[in-house]
Amino acid sequence: MLGLRQHGVVTRRQAIALGIAATSFDRRVRREGWYRLHPGVWLLPGADRQAYFTRASAALLAVGDHALATGWSGLFAHGVLLRPPPIATLVVPWQTGTRRLHAVRIVRSRTLLEEDRTTVSELAVTSPQRCFLDTARTDSRARLRTLLIDARQRLIVEPSQVAARVMLHPSVPGAQRLIAAARDVDAVGADSVLSDVVHRRLLDAGLVPDSTPIAITTPGGRILHPDITFSAERVCIECDSLGYHGTQRGLDLDHRKDQGYRQAGWNCIRVAWYRFDNDWDGFERDVRLALATAAGRVG
Repeated sequence: MLGLRQHGVVTRRQAIALGIAATSFDRRVRREGWYRLHPGVWLLPGADRQAYFTRASAALLAVGDHALATGWSGLFAHGVLLRPPPIATLVVPWQTGTRRLHAVRIVRSRTLLEEDRTTVSELAVTSPQRCFLDTARTDSRARLRTLLIDARQRLIVEPSQVAARVMLHPSVPGAQRLIAAARDVDAVGADSVLSDVVHRRLLDAGLVPDSTPIAITTPGGRILHPDITFSAERVCIECDSLGYHGTQRGLDLDHRKDQGYRQAGWNCIRVAWYRFDNDWDGFERDVRLALATAAGRVG
């Protein structure tokens, strides 16, 4: 059970604490050819040593109970990142002694708080807010903005919550960059990376959408949530950035949503990554035409 909770790894010290003689443990390790991940930390037979949670658990065990996965490692554990980082990043209190470990980066911090500590799948990690703070040391503002949008879209953490945690230690390296990125995301109100870049590019073109998209209620009482809105002209934009838009179910839902917009008297324009990258001028003309038509109708 211990090995299962620790994602296929155990320490020699743990085995001895469970009543296994040190010589018996060492003999079994040699006989069965267990793989040593770090000094005193062993991979159980059958466990995948390349699995992220296995590698992270081994690193935490090697450093000690005071260590927490953070930064990109923590963001992957929380589900913000879809691919595991190549090395494990851990944070420990400043006064804690550390040693070098293979494929492990250890950050000593004076700003680690008790409320930063949490667990994900039995793994000791920092909160998403703290993960962002430790990521900000090396990431660009644009990259942080993208990660914050993904975190909000996956309902993991709100940018305002990240900013509030960072404000407790605004002088930490990268803190001001992270605060600016969080404010950027909140100012635009984007729920996806595509809607964020579309909104910003519209602003660059002199087209000013609502700072936060408004909800639209159809005559039948259905509430729709477009990605970008020009409420005065009753024009909205849907940014099709996720895979379900290509499924039959996704297409049916999009069709029903477009019908709802028409019933509510709104003109909906759709854009996907391909058009954003290859036909922005055509998309911009469509938006300008829709706004001009609406303005003429209103006038």
